[in-house]
Amino acid sequence: MEKNNRIALIPLTLLILGIIVRLAYVNYFGFESHPQEYMNYSPGNQSYTHDLPNHIQYIQFVANNLSLPEVDKSLEYPQQPLYYLIMGFFYRILEYFFSSVGTILGILVWFSAFFSIGALIFAYFLTKRISKSVWIQSFIIGLFAFTPAFVYQAGMIGNDPLSAFLSAGTFFFLVCYIQEEKTKNIIASIFLSVLSVFTKISGGIIVLTILLALFYKYKNVQNAIKQKTILTMIYFVFLVGFLCLGVALYRAYVPSTGEFRFVESYSYENQQTDPTRLSYFLNFNLTDLLKEGESYVYGNENVARTLPTFLYGSFLFGEYSYQNITDKWPIIKTLMQFIIILGLLFPFGIIINLFFIKKWSIIDYISAFAVAINLVLIISFLFRYPSVANSDFRYFAPSFL
Repeated sequence: MEKNNRIALIPLTLLILGIIVRLAYVNYFGFESHPQEYMNYSPGNQSYTHDLPNHIQYIQFVANNLSLPEVDKSLEYPQQPLYYLIMGFFYRILEYFFSSVGTILGILVWFSAFFSIGALIFAYFLTKRISKSVWIQSFIIGLFAFTPAFVYQAGMIGNDPLSAFLSAGTFFFLVCYIQEEKTKNIIASIFLSVLSVFTKISGGIIVLTILLALFYKYKNVQNAIKQKTILTMIYFVFLVGFLCLGVALYRAYVPSTGEFRFVESYSYENQQTDPTRLSYFLNFNLTDLLKEGESYVYGNENVARTLPTFLYGSFLFGEYSYQNITDKWPIIKTLMQFIIILGLLFPFGIIINLFFIKKWSIIDYISAFAVAINLVLIISFLFRYPSVANSDFRYFAPSFL
């Protein structure tokens, strides 16, 4: 095989390795791939996701009652219902075949693995469309394939993996439409974006990016018939998208009492932040992050109480504690510290790249828009609900691509 042909296989090789890593993690290494551990959960024995029992409780409620629970201010019940409806349906079916709760949860974990793999595959094909450079393709695919937070999602019970899958699919079909203008692509993008909204409320940002792309197309098309078609699509997306957002907001956050019921994580011990301090938004405590090797929501205050530090740390490792692993294998913590240093290439690369973009494409515009609107929402939530949990990278997940 010629050297150029071998180099061209690097992105595909990274994709395959990313899939293997996810399957291996779920099957052999992931704490959440051994659901018998869930049964031993207690507040003083938090291993990874401190809200894991709440995700399970939500699924079990749907399975037992074939309905959604009343909205309250606990950790999960204001969440969008699609993931829990799907998992509750399968949970109820699996109860006919298995008596062990651990076995049933162990099967549900594999849904997350397949969603995570699906998101990675979408990222692979999207990358092939937006760049012809093998090295750019390799960097982006490698980022998705091996970033620990994304690998971890493959073995969790929660709605993040489904959200990532739907979001990646939405952006893939949107880019296909931008490049080819085939109606089937925009329909697929709209359909997945609607499902994304009902998986996580932050999926609404994706609806806005679709509208932005359609407005861009409308503005740059000279053909009157095409303009009319695109204008019809804009009306359709606006009506469908915001109808879904309205229903989602009403069902999850504004029940019949009319009281807005956002998760009150800011009221929990060691969750409070102080966004009135300018240092909260400006300090990047890399030394403390390296010392911890993670950005645990209840961990080092210099990490959790500064937005840039926690946002960056949770991008790499989520908002979880890996102490039960690093205590057994200290070399893992050293590896995590190395990843933190290596990962700086990503934010620094974005900042530097902004100075070299001569002409922005529509993909550049919708990417910048998604990041900007996410930052605005994060900061606004932090002022109203000053909690560490409201500052982690999950709020970027639906539009991370």
